[in-house]
Amino acid sequence: MKAMNENKPDLVIHGSVNASGGVYNKVDVQGFGKIKGDVECETLHCAGHLSITGNVRGASAKVEGNASISGKAELDTIEVYGQLDVNGDLAFTRLKVDGNTKIHGSMTGEEVKVRGMLKTTGDCEAEVFSAKGAFTVGGLLNAGRIEVHLHGGCEAKEMGGEYIEVRKAGSSTLNKLLKHIFNSALALSVDSVEGDEIYLEYTRAKVVRGKNVEIGPGCEIDLVESSEDFRLDPGSLVKQHVKR
Repeated sequence: MKAMNENKPDLVIHGSVNASGGVYNKVDVQGFGKIKGDVECETLHCAGHLSITGNVRGASAKVEGNASISGKAELDTIEVYGQLDVNGDLAFTRLKVDGNTKIHGSMTGEEVKVRGMLKTTGDCEAEVFSAKGAFTVGGLLNAGRIEVHLHGGCEAKEMGGEYIEVRKAGSSTLNKLLKHIFNSALALSVDSVEGDEIYLEYTRAKVVRGKNVEIGPGCEIDLVESSEDFRLDPGSLVKQHVKR
């Protein structure tokens, strides 16, 4: 998004304030803020509680508190250390989730990094998707490169990409703590996985299709279809393998 004119006003909220939507240079919320209407801004920072009744467009957003958006959001860069809830679709360039993010729609961008918890009811499309936390994708998770280190339970309806790698995280104290927080087994549950280069650990899937497919330990898969190489760890179960 292009930089806005410097003469645009700032909206700074300390304490409890109700404000109107509009075009701003900076929106900074330190207290309890309610904004009614669409918001367009250069930067959005929430260190308190923010509720926006409308759509949001901006260059960057940093959420350290709790922010909710009733419409859709279009932002270049997003950093979430607290909680972000978007009731519509989310479009972005880079998204970093160290806290908790819920999207009640689909999300589209270039780069996604998950170190906390991410949930979207629709599809997730990106160039790179990297996760060391927990995620739920209600539709298709599609990215050129998908790298998942299982620190908690992960789910997707479908996964597709050129390179897909799913590995179980180590047994460090941090990982044990994350598993306790997420309250789920370290596993990925997905209906279908399709890509060129695929490596899976601790994955439950109905169908896996790929060029070169390696099934590591802890997997339960109904059907694997591969066009070239296929490798299977003895600690996994594949009910059927078909060479295409």
